[in-house]
Amino acid sequence: MSETELQNMCELGQTELMETRYLDAADTLGKAEQQAWETGSFDTLARLYLPMQEAHRQIRQRCGEGAVRLHMFPSNPTDSMNPLQILQATPHGQLLVGGWETIRPAVELRRLVKQQRLYVETFLGSVQTSEDGQRVVKILPLEDWQGTCLVLKPEEIPVDAAKGNAETFAGVMAIWERLHRPFLSAAEKEPDPIRRMQAYRLTLRVDRACELAHQYLAEIARRLARTK
Repeated sequence: MSETELQNMCELGQTELMETRYLDAADTLGKAEQQAWETGSFDTLARLYLPMQEAHRQIRQRCGEGAVRLHMFPSNPTDSMNPLQILQATPHGQLLVGGWETIRPAVELRRLVKQQRLYVETFLGSVQTSEDGQRVVKILPLEDWQGTCLVLKPEEIPVDAAKGNAETFAGVMAIWERLHRPFLSAAEKEPDPIRRMQAYRLTLRVDRACELAHQYLAEIARRLARTK
C-alpha cells in the first residue's frame, strides 16, 4: 500500500466515524493502523489512535445499550451452548458466554458477530469446578492465552438486564478493566518505546476499548515521529 492509499484509508475511517458508522470506522482505522505500524509511519499512527479510540468507545456504548446477559454458561458438563441461538436471542448487547472448560462457544460467537456486523460483545468465558468443588467462571484475555486468567464466582458477576443501564455498564466495564489492567501495567514498565507500543497494542487485543492504551500509543507515536 502506498502512502497515498494509506492516507485515503485514514480519511475514509474518519468519514465513517463522523457518519456514526462505528463498526466500519473501527475496521477501516484498524487496517490503516496495521499498515502504518508495518511501515513505521509514526506520524500516521499518532493521528490514528484517537479516532480509533472514539470508534471503539462508541461501539462499547452501543453494545451497553442492549441486553446484558452475563450468565450464558452451562450448569453441568453435559450441557452445551449454541452460539447461533444465543446471538439470535440477543442480537444487541453485552454477553459473557462460555462452555464447560472451553471458550469455543465464545470464540464462535465473536466470529458470528463480526460476520453479521452486530453491536454485540462477549467475554471469552469457560466454566469449571474449583478445587473446593464450587463452580467458577474463567475469563481469558485472549483466545490463545496460556497465562493467568480472571476467575469469578457466579455471584460476583453482575445480574442480567433486558436493557443496559448505567449500573450494568459500570459492572461490565469493571470486568474489562480487570482483564486489561495487567497488560496495561506491563506496558507502562517497558522502557523501550517500540516494545512499549507493542505491549499497548497487545492490551488493545485484550480490550479494544481501553482508552489509556490508545492515548499512550498516540503519545509515543508523536514522540517517535518527531525524531524521524
